[in-house]
Amino acid sequence: MSVFYSFSAQLRLALAGVSLLTLGLAAGCTYSHGDPAPACDVPSENVTYSAVVSPIFDAHCRECHGTSVYTVKGGGNNFGDYAAINRYFSPSKIIGSIRHDPNFDPMPQNRDKLSDCDIQRIEKWIAAGKPNN
Repeated sequence: MSVFYSFSAQLRLALAGVSLLTLGLAAGCTYSHGDPAPACDVPSENVTYSAVVSPIFDAHCRECHGTSVYTVKGGGNNFGDYAAINRYFSPSKIIGSIRHDPNFDPMPQNRDKLSDCDIQRIEKWIAAGKPNN
């Protein structure tokens, strides 16, 4: 009986270790907002505002450029929704800012620039005529 108990205890410890390792690996594969990072295959993606661009703006822009705060925090630039972005829209200014190009205000302000994938997605969206759906 002690041999069975010893094996059972070792098996439980091994399973607990594997479980913790799996959780640790899963936690390392997330965006700052908790979703799994999508693969970066922009050329084959269907990049629309509602499916792809709006979540990027939610994660990185609307803290300052949202509908309720843009006049105070966002320099008067409202990126709160599709219609607001289209009223404002200056593709060269947005792209220059999110790329952190020289002579543009780097956005998001005082934070790291967007991932290359997210920048490519926004560029593709603009090039495709800014589709909403």
